[in-house]
Amino acid sequence: MYYKIRDNVLFREYNDYGYITDNSEYGYRMLNDKRKYPGERYVSASGALMLSLLKKVPRNIDEILDELSQIFTGVEYEVLKKDTIEFFDIFAYEGFLVYGETMESCNDKYFDELNDGQLKVGYMGIECMSSDINQNELLRSIHIEVADECNERCVHCYIPNECKNSIIDPTLFYRIIEEGLNMNIIHITLSGGEPLIHKDILDFLKKCREVELSVNVLSNLTLLTEDIIEEMKKNPLLSVQASLYSMDASVHDSITKLNGSFEKTRYGILRLCDEGVPVQISCPIIKQNKETCVDVLHWGWSHNIAVSIEPMIFAAYDHSGNNLENRLTLEDIDNILSMQMQEGYANEIYKTAKYKEKLTEDDPICSICRYSFCVTTHGKVYPCEGWQNNLIGDLNCQSVKEIWETSKKIQELRNIKRERFLKCTYCKDRGYCTVCMMWNSNENLDGNPFEISEYRCKVAALTHVKVDKTLLECNNENADCG
Repeated sequence: MYYKIRDNVLFREYNDYGYITDNSEYGYRMLNDKRKYPGERYVSASGALMLSLLKKVPRNIDEILDELSQIFTGVEYEVLKKDTIEFFDIFAYEGFLVYGETMESCNDKYFDELNDGQLKVGYMGIECMSSDINQNELLRSIHIEVADECNERCVHCYIPNECKNSIIDPTLFYRIIEEGLNMNIIHITLSGGEPLIHKDILDFLKKCREVELSVNVLSNLTLLTEDIIEEMKKNPLLSVQASLYSMDASVHDSITKLNGSFEKTRYGILRLCDEGVPVQISCPIIKQNKETCVDVLHWGWSHNIAVSIEPMIFAAYDHSGNNLENRLTLEDIDNILSMQMQEGYANEIYKTAKYKEKLTEDDPICSICRYSFCVTTHGKVYPCEGWQNNLIGDLNCQSVKEIWETSKKIQELRNIKRERFLKCTYCKDRGYCTVCMMWNSNENLDGNPFEISEYRCKVAALTHVKVDKTLLECNNENADCG
């Protein structure tokens, strides 16, 4: 029997436990996607040791057992064999591993097609863990702005145009990767500006693939080349997110301020799809595309591409608020919500709301600085890509590890609970809103993250009413609401 880790799964071993996760956390999903995703699991040190012997290339169970028997010297071989196979089978059943009678049959596609799922999953001899893991110690993801420079000038962009003039020094990029790997990171986001504008982007992508990092590239794809596509194809842990604003070229180009950008972005999306590179579409909705954004949904779905439509943009981080002149009015929001209800979003929004409503005042307000942070081209470190008026570290004089473990700003942000936003914690519309400190900070001149954006409050109330009304009508008509 042969076993391997799935191509889209990442595993990391720590001092006292192991962590295994699939790559689905970093992508959008189609509304009709009913697949069960593995998610994440923590395992004890013994389980981590067993999983550490598996690779992306199939390994014979006898070879694995030979190595384990040298470690678990006090365990009888047959007992060790039984425990190991049952342990691996559990993780295969959950979607993390693949097994087969031969090396050829031990591959992801063949396993999915032939596995009947009749596995014995009652055995849990190797302890799986969850509640006793301090996840604040786990830096999972680093968002790297490899280029502030951009060939587009999108009217809603949170980066002030005068800041779009730099690219990261390759030495700094590789240093971030190496220091991150020493802390067992699993994911990198490459963004800008436009990341493909960097002359070393191919080498950046190659490095991430060689060290088995999950990669999400945020790009307008207007600079996509065949060489870049070929490299992207090689990393099964890579996905691309592209912004497409309308299927009307004149509308899209009026937003990007780059003539011909629609055709290049559309072509890039289709090329990636043709080559099997996972791609997803982001469609922020502003005044310019409010009438045509629904066409992006339909076009994406027709090509089996997940599309995220976001009717609220956040202010630029210079507090100017200049980009907000493109933001939708509340009347516009109401119309967009009606469109979303017609397209089947009601149930998804409702299910997300039910989860949020269970959060208490003792829950963290945000994931920033608990799992991730953002690094700019100049080595400055911020909580997230949009909150670049809140410096939490500087890689010009600190290491990634030093910032993550000793930054007072990070400690403060980690300790902020929902109780700091009592108005939000007990609001009847709390499930239909995301309390965002970055959003709050960017929208007021003094950068106060605790000053609530009233606009978001009104949008949340509108959304709540719209979803409730839609679901009630569906129940009365016994209709499908998504």
